[in-house]
Amino acid sequence: MLHKTALERYEKLKRVFGRLMDHFDRDDLDDFILTGNSLREWIRRDNSLIQEQKDALERFVVDRSVDWQICNQIANNQKHVNGRPRMRTRQTLEPIPVVTAVQVSPGGTGFRVPPSMRVVGAGDDIVIEYNGNSESALAFVVRTFRHFHYIFEVAPIPIERRKLQGLTELLGG
Repeated sequence: MLHKTALERYEKLKRVFGRLMDHFDRDDLDDFILTGNSLREWIRRDNSLIQEQKDALERFVVDRSVDWQICNQIANNQKHVNGRPRMRTRQTLEPIPVVTAVQVSPGGTGFRVPPSMRVVGAGDDIVIEYNGNSESALAFVVRTFRHFHYIFEVAPIPIERRKLQGLTELLGG
């Protein structure tokens, strides 16, 4: 086993996130998605994590979460070679977002992070299509990383001592 704890898996996700912010490409996006998807089971089985961390995970991995569905469906598609999403018995009748395509083209400009105005996420322009909608893979990565950042770097800190990072600090702006 290469990683022995959920925290070690998160540290890998954090490194891949950093690479994506330096240069956004399909290979690191694939690593990010596969690692993020695996964290669900790692967190659920890691008895060293506190309940708030596990509860934060469960709030993220719900049927209606577009980010979780993107992560889970693309990971399963990569694992099972064009597999179809499984439709397990669900708690709700709300339709889940279904990923239909991923488009990759060169020339993604990324965005500038104040105050340094550092450009992050430039590289490939990757768009994820689901239910007739299009979503920037870069935006998906930033939002998804924030969920896991909260689980591992905010939730374990007592509430009275927490300092929530803004997007600028998270991205190193």
